[in-house]
Amino acid sequence: MSEKREVILSGIRPTGRLHYGNYFGAIQHFIRLQDEGQCCYYFIADYHALTTITEREDFYGQTIEMLRTYVACGLDPEKSVIYRQSDLPCTAELMLLLGMITNIGFLERGTTYKDKLTKLQEDPKSEGNPLSYGLLGYPVLMAADILIVRADKVPVGDDQRQHVEMACDIAQRFNSRFGDTLHVPHPVGRDALRLPGLDGASKMGKSEHNTLDLLDEPETVLKKIRGVETSTDPLPLEVESNDPDIIVPRMPGGVGVLYRLLHLLAPEEVYLDFVGKYRRKEKFYGTLKQTLAEYVSAFNAPIIERYNAPGNDEASVCDFLRANAKQVTPVALNMVERCRAAIGIGHSLYRA
Repeated sequence: MSEKREVILSGIRPTGRLHYGNYFGAIQHFIRLQDEGQCCYYFIADYHALTTITEREDFYGQTIEMLRTYVACGLDPEKSVIYRQSDLPCTAELMLLLGMITNIGFLERGTTYKDKLTKLQEDPKSEGNPLSYGLLGYPVLMAADILIVRADKVPVGDDQRQHVEMACDIAQRFNSRFGDTLHVPHPVGRDALRLPGLDGASKMGKSEHNTLDLLDEPETVLKKIRGVETSTDPLPLEVESNDPDIIVPRMPGGVGVLYRLLHLLAPEEVYLDFVGKYRRKEKFYGTLKQTLAEYVSAFNAPIIERYNAPGNDEASVCDFLRANAKQVTPVALNMVERCRAAIGIGHSLYRA
């Protein structure tokens, strides 16, 4: 008798082009789990993206581009169930049911909500609507995403770990009131590498406009890397405690990301040669940027080629979205019906 496969769930918001932070922080882990034969559900969190919306955006177009990039990177819609959050409307129904047993005080302890509340108090004229119902209820929607497919493990970065823990709390609260209905997942750290931004910020992110994108052409790559701030006065090298193999210059600006990227993409001897130049305080930043740009463009080239391949066009993406939505829908509907029955509403007559 074969061992039951674990159900893995993760998602990403369609808020712009995928970049190197996305790849090394998430995508490569998605591909590894897929290739290990796990039952993987990966969804595009277009509902979650609405928590920051201030005007109409082309989330559909961004979703298609993101999925084409996923496939170009190696995510296989035949091995993984890849779907849009909004193509599973029963998730919203489960969110409503879970929201009925979730206390406001519990949601107000969410760090994302508290951070945006603090920013609004500091700057009342800040853009967006950080105090929306959608933002406050973000953890409930995320709980619905996780619980509706009976996920066993949810690989997330540190910034999302609290939301998964809140999902576990909500599931346990539901079960304690209505009986053992929801499967409680296990939050799992991705052990992800967080890349600094090209501007020297601690994180590469779309909203910070400091990314190196997976679809950047060589000219764009070189322009972005040449624009990275460097210093003529190197500081002592230090080894990060969480990864002793990566030596990062302790200095302002974006030099750290140059070394990180070189370590990830170039042969070890090339990386160590530039570490030596740094230690000797040579003048080498121009050569470093040119060399790194060549390795980045070489990494991007096959992704761009597969992105533009005939079998990875919009029509093909829509086909597998429809097929995968049909595959996950029965699992999701079964879970919603179980919750309805547990609460006492009974099964949906519409879906009967």
